[in-house]
Amino acid sequence: MSVQEGNGSVASVEAGRRPFGQILASIVGGFGTLARKHVELAKIEAAEAVSVRGKGAGMMAGAAVVAMYAIGFLFAAGAAALALVVPVWAAILIVAVLMFLVAWVLVMLGRRTIKSAPAPAERTQEALKEDMRWAKQQIER
Repeated sequence: MSVQEGNGSVASVEAGRRPFGQILASIVGGFGTLARKHVELAKIEAAEAVSVRGKGAGMMAGAAVVAMYAIGFLFAAGAAALALVVPVWAAILIVAVLMFLVAWVLVMLGRRTIKSAPAPAERTQEALKEDMRWAKQQIER
């Protein structure tokens, strides 16, 4: 089959065609390159996300440290206010006892929470047992 070009010469369409195998290899190679680029992009995006989240976590840790100091200053202010009514040593002792009471309550609450938590992988084990029961029922049919 031939085609008439704009300048009047005749060119064969067959001469410009590539073999099907070469086209297929080119397509597969293109998809491979595309997949590698997508993986590369995903790695870059993940690294950026980890970096940003790491900075955020660092800022939150810093905020926690500052909050701990603030709590200490609040207790110190409470002791100073209490020292206006009782001797300084008694005010500090009262505040310390109150802090130990708060710590004890938090420990007890934490302990109760830990005891009430389900055993690790308990739900997974139950799901596996249920799957085994279902599989046995399917086999018995």
